[in-house]
Amino acid sequence: MELALTLDTSSKKSLQAQVFDQVRALILDGRLQADMALPPTRALAERFNVSRNTVMIAYERLAAEGYVEARGTAGIFVTSIPPDDLLLINGGFDGFRSSEPVAQQSSEPILCFAGSPGGETDRPALDFWPGRSAAGAFPLQTWRRIITNLLSTEPQNLTDYCDPAGLPELRKAIADHLGRSRGMHVAMDQIIITAGSQDALNLILNLLRQHTQRLCIENPCYIGASMLFQSQGLPIDPVPVDKDGIRTDCLPSVHRSLLYVTPSRQFPTGVMMSRGRRLALLRWAEETESYIVEDDYDSDLRYDGPPLTSLAGLDQGRRVFHVGTFSKSVGAGLRLGFAVVPRIHWDDARVLKAQMSNGQSWLEQRALAEFITEGHFDRHVRKVRRIYKSRRDCLRAALQKNFGDPVLSGSESGLHLIWQLPPGMPSARFIQAKARELGIGVYALSSGGAFDFGGAEPDDKLMFGYSSLTEKEIVQAVETLRDLLRARH
Repeated sequence: MELALTLDTSSKKSLQAQVFDQVRALILDGRLQADMALPPTRALAERFNVSRNTVMIAYERLAAEGYVEARGTAGIFVTSIPPDDLLLINGGFDGFRSSEPVAQQSSEPILCFAGSPGGETDRPALDFWPGRSAAGAFPLQTWRRIITNLLSTEPQNLTDYCDPAGLPELRKAIADHLGRSRGMHVAMDQIIITAGSQDALNLILNLLRQHTQRLCIENPCYIGASMLFQSQGLPIDPVPVDKDGIRTDCLPSVHRSLLYVTPSRQFPTGVMMSRGRRLALLRWAEETESYIVEDDYDSDLRYDGPPLTSLAGLDQGRRVFHVGTFSKSVGAGLRLGFAVVPRIHWDDARVLKAQMSNGQSWLEQRALAEFITEGHFDRHVRKVRRIYKSRRDCLRAALQKNFGDPVLSGSESGLHLIWQLPPGMPSARFIQAKARELGIGVYALSSGGAFDFGGAEPDDKLMFGYSSLTEKEIVQAVETLRDLLRARH
C-alpha cells in the first residue's frame, strides 16, 4: 500500500511526528480503513528517504493510542473506529457565540486542601504528598542566567502593564510546544496565560456561564475543580470513572452542558482515557451542544510509552477548552498556567481575562518564554522524567519487596501512584494517621487533593507522591510503614 505523505525536513516538527500526524489523519478521514495493512517500516522509510527508526517510533505511537495494532508477523493493521466517530472528528462546526454580555468576574473560592503543603508548615519528615516537584531538580542556574539577562536588557518592562491575555512571546512558545508534544495546532491568540490551572478553569466557567445549563465532572475528581463547580449554583452530574477513564455511557443527554475531565491521566486514579472513550466524548459534546474542559495537568511527565495526542488535538478546536500548567513540570512557585480556547471564543475570553486581572508578572512570563524557546524546557523535562521514573521504580520495588504483590495503579506517568490496600489491612485514613506519628506522610484519596461526590468511596486506597523524595528516603519510609503495619497484626 502507498501512503500519500508529505514530509518536510525543514519543519520544526520532527519527522516521526509528521508521519504520526499524517497517518492518523488518513485513518480518521476514512482513507485508511479498519483491517488495512500499513506499509512495513523498512519500505516506508526507503520510500520517503528517512530512517527506519523514524517510522518505527511513529508506528509505536499510533499503536499506543489505539489507531493501529501489530498482528504478529502479518504486519501493522488499522484498528476499527466507528464511522460516526470518524464523521465527528472531521465534520464541520459552526460553533457557539453567545449574544449575552461577557460574565463578570466571580469571587474565586479560597482552596485550603487537607494536608496541602501550601497550608501547613509542620510537614512529615518523609512526605509522599502527591503532585509536588523535586526542589533540587529546579533549573536554578539557567533560570538565574535568564532573569539576570532580562533585568540587564529589558528593565523598562518592569514598570509597564502586560497584555492581560499574556505575553505574546510566551503564548507563541506554548503554542509551538503544544504542537510538538500534544498534537495541537493552535494559534498564539487562542492561548491565555493564567495563574495556574485553577485560574484557567475559573476563566472558562465564567466565559461559558450564560451558555451552560448543567455541569458534569468525573468522579472521583480533583477537589479544586469540584469546589469551583459547586460554587456556580448549577446542577452537577458526577460521572463515574473506570479503567478506561470517564464512563461516557453515563453522561447526561442534557444539552448545553460543561464537562471537566483529566483524560491523559485521570486525577486521582491515574488511568488514561482510551481512544474509544475520547471519540465518544467528542461525539457526545457535538450531539448535545456541550463543551469539555480538558485539564492536562501533568502530561509532560509520561514515563512508559510515547506522548499522547490531547483531546483538544483530536477535537481540532471546536468543543474542547484545553488547560495546562507548569506547576508540575517546572515548579508551582511560578504560578503560571494557560487556557487554550476555541478560536470563536478568543475575543470574549480576552475581554473576560482583562476583567479578572491585568495579567501575570512580566518577569516570570518573559523568563519562561526564553526557557522554552531556547530549548531548556525540553531538556529539563527529559531530566526530571529520568529522576521521577527512577523514584517511581524505587517505590514500586520497595512496596513489592515489603508487601508481597501490591496492586498499584496510575504509575505510567505523573507524580503519584495509588496502592489498593488488600483485604484485612487497616483503612487508608487509619494508616495515614499512624504513619504521620512516625514522620511518614501517606494519604487517603480524600486527603490527597481528591473528592468523591458520593462520599461513599471505599477507604482502601493510599496515594504515594514519590517525586520529592530521594530513593534512599523512599526505601526508609516504606520499611517504616511495613513495620507499622506488621505491628498492627
